Amino acid sequence: MHGPDRRSVLRAAGVGGLGLAGLVLAGGTLAGCQDGATRPRPSGSPDPAAWAAFEKRLAGPLVRPGNPGYPAASRLFDPAFDDIHPAAVARAQSPADVAACIDFARQQGLPIAARAGGHSYGGYSSTTGLVVDVTAMATVTPGADGTARIGAGALLVDVYDQLGRAGRALPAGSCPTVGIAGLALGGGIGVLGRRHGLTCDRMLSADVVLASGELVHTDARHEPDLFWALRGGGGGNLGIVTSFGFATHAATPLVLFTCHWPWAAAADVLTAWQRWISDPGGAPDTLWSTCVASSTPNGGVGGTPALRLSGVSCAAADDAGLAAVHAQLATLADAAGHQPTSTTVTPRDHRRAMLIEAGCAGLEVAACHLRDRAPGGTLPRVAQRAASAFLTEPLSARGVSTLLGAIEQRQRTAGVRSGAVILDSWGGEINRVAPTDTAFVHRSAIASAQYVAGYEITDPPAAKNANQRWLRSTVAAMAPFVSSSAYQNYIDPERADWAQAYYGDNLGRLRQAKRTYDPNNLFRFAQGLTPA
Repeated sequence: MHGPDRRSVLRAAGVGGLGLAGLVLAGGTLAGCQDGATRPRPSGSPDPAAWAAFEKRLAGPLVRPGNPGYPAASRLFDPAFDDIHPAAVARAQSPADVAACIDFARQQGLPIAARAGGHSYGGYSSTTGLVVDVTAMATVTPGADGTARIGAGALLVDVYDQLGRAGRALPAGSCPTVGIAGLALGGGIGVLGRRHGLTCDRMLSADVVLASGELVHTDARHEPDLFWALRGGGGGNLGIVTSFGFATHAATPLVLFTCHWPWAAAADVLTAWQRWISDPGGAPDTLWSTCVASSTPNGGVGGTPALRLSGVSCAAADDAGLAAVHAQLATLADAAGHQPTSTTVTPRDHRRAMLIEAGCAGLEVAACHLRDRAPGGTLPRVAQRAASAFLTEPLSARGVSTLLGAIEQRQRTAGVRSGAVILDSWGGEINRVAPTDTAFVHRSAIASAQYVAGYEITDPPAAKNANQRWLRSTVAAMAPFVSSSAYQNYIDPERADWAQAYYGDNLGRLRQAKRTYDPNNLFRFAQGLTPA
């Protein structure tokens, strides 16, 4: 299958496996606490009269245990978190509903979590308290001036579809069921990032319900510290966003490409690829690529891992553009000293290209949704474990050997499913933004690394434990060869130094913003910011 959709990487190898950039929840990840006048209570403790009064304040439905819709309403993308049972899920229809939820959670001492896509790798888009589901606020409205207003509950597949029908596009992730809010608040890398920047770089404004229940509009001139923090400061730290304004770009045709090399060539190809994406005169900013090394469970313990390069060119999609991509791939192959065993280079219109990159080749938009979340949806939920790092310079020969050795070790391990290291090219427009211009600090990377361990929720405990051990051992083995930073949208609940890794030198200013907009730390979760 073409394209770097993270589920497809492992599913193609025999496991239902990966998620992308989303990664963090839409609308933020929150957990409640007391304010100065309210003592926290165990989740679910409000009496029936309090729940009834709260429900009357909502325009949208309140789904509680015992309701036929509760099982679907309470689940996240990853079935590993099915043991989290919210006291209620409020399907917010408007900012007023969100404000009512915040007010109720604060008064009752309930934990609170906002959710749309529900892709948080740490399960932070659920809680034993009140889940604020913002998926009903999903309108996508393109403007005549090239801007677009997008509700916080919109999923990426619908954003691409509805913008595309107006001839517009937004640089964002590839996973179709990730919510736009979580992606944008944590940065937002995608296949057009080198040409058009991160999703957060295209943000023009946001409407946010704060811990006080106040709805504020923020942009470069209004609440500028909040606007700065929302562009990369991570979902759920400062409030619940209900809608965004974005600057879009023309939805031009794209050229998709895929190359496969034999595993014996992996070290040379990976070394050449790193130079190709980072050296002046290498791959142009209009070309994004991902290099994926993965084990292949269908080959068994004695099988051979796989190496694949795929990517997108947003330069011309005519004959000259196709020829240019072929020439660029030939340059890479010559530098590696190995010719690929197969190469495909194909033009596609923008909408169809994004469906392919989402792992939805052959599907229409309605089918490219989770099957238990939307009518006509066909996509399954996926279990996985993941972690990340950034490369600010090419891996050394030892680093390349360590990476490939981790994949080979995974291949030799009986009873586990596929594992992968996914390297995405950065640079270009992403790195032309100064690290302090937005809260997103990672502006010197040449690539991101995502370590992904796929499994099935029905796997025996021994296999799950082996899966987790491989992931953590791979992270530890690679640490000497990569930067100490990590991508907040690939949130890692096992990371001890997460605050510094995600936010770097911007951490202090983010904590000051937290003190301004949520001084009592109502929006709290395991890897949430605390006030300065």
